[in-house]
Amino acid sequence: MIYIVSPGGTQEKGGMGRVVDNFTTDFRQNCPDVRFEVVDSYGPGKFHLMPLYFMRAVARLAGCFVAGKADLVHIHMAEYGSVVRKGILIAMARAFGVPVVLHLHGGRFPKHFKDAGPISRWAIRRMMAMTAEIVVLGEFWRDWVAEAFGPEARRRTTLLHNAVPGPASPPARDDADKDFAGPVRLLFLGRLIKLKGIDVLLNALASPACRDRNWEVTIAGDGDLETYRGLAAELGIADRVRFTGWLDQAGCRRELAAAHVLVQPSMFEGLPMSVLEAMAEGLTIVATPVGSVPDAIADGETGLLVPPGDVAALSDALVRVIDDRTLRRNLGAGARARWERQFDVAVFRERLLDIYRRHARGSLSAVPAGAVGPAAVPAAGPTGNAERRTG
Repeated sequence: MIYIVSPGGTQEKGGMGRVVDNFTTDFRQNCPDVRFEVVDSYGPGKFHLMPLYFMRAVARLAGCFVAGKADLVHIHMAEYGSVVRKGILIAMARAFGVPVVLHLHGGRFPKHFKDAGPISRWAIRRMMAMTAEIVVLGEFWRDWVAEAFGPEARRRTTLLHNAVPGPASPPARDDADKDFAGPVRLLFLGRLIKLKGIDVLLNALASPACRDRNWEVTIAGDGDLETYRGLAAELGIADRVRFTGWLDQAGCRRELAAAHVLVQPSMFEGLPMSVLEAMAEGLTIVATPVGSVPDAIADGETGLLVPPGDVAALSDALVRVIDDRTLRRNLGAGARARWERQFDVAVFRERLLDIYRRHARGSLSAVPAGAVGPAAVPAAGPTGNAERRTG
């Protein structure tokens, strides 16, 4: 049995939960012989309930380890408190000889490690050394692991981009019509916190260059809605900004299908699911080159990249995509083509199974290698070389 440990399990609202939900749903549909269980290490997002859910996860895993049921533990980790909790689970697995695959998601993990004291740094290094393999979301993160934890950690590091399911073909959009008169529909998907750059987006839209263009924006996500509603009103654009609050997967898909442009103005990211979902839908994307975003978005080919926090640069990029229907079409087609090659969940499936095959104590021989259909690419080992050939 493979135990997949993630905060919130498949119900967590952020990108980590969506990753786990995507690939476990795909496993159930396409790999029925893979035996796995998702273990929630945090609960439904309420901090006061977290200790109860964490202790339940510890008890569940300990019982399975004692009974010899665990072939592998696949642990998904962010930063700060997540590191402490997952460190306990990793040490426990190591004590029972259960291999651990550690999957790093936290966009602020480098800052956490840099700011940590000597004892905390030692503990994190020790935790990393106890893993059989470290999975990272992109080139930035692989380089950071090597810098922070040394060449031995790099040898055990595999680049595995996040992936999402997508439609067989992107939806037809009304702006493809030469008579389209707007408005161009912009979309933000994510938590409404300062690190996501919502204030930068609203200020860019309120700039003189953007204000005179024909656009409307939907901001979908939970967080500090009232602060950003107030900012939109203060900037005089409230009548063109729609806040939806948190949306489930079906709601996100509806917004993606209806939009023309996804805007991701974040200050920190791993590899945001909203960008990959927009690529699958053939959307134009305007993003910041943070974390592993440049692994997906090549400026001028699969989207436009702007420096984080730069209101003027974001405003200029938005003017370009609002004004130029041909540019939107070309960037959207480029994004969709890259998703098909690199970020489809079918490609992710075989690469993840290959990682499991390398380390699981039981047998995954019932699941044939290379069974991912026409999107198949060579599975990457810990050096990730095959991954480089897909871009």
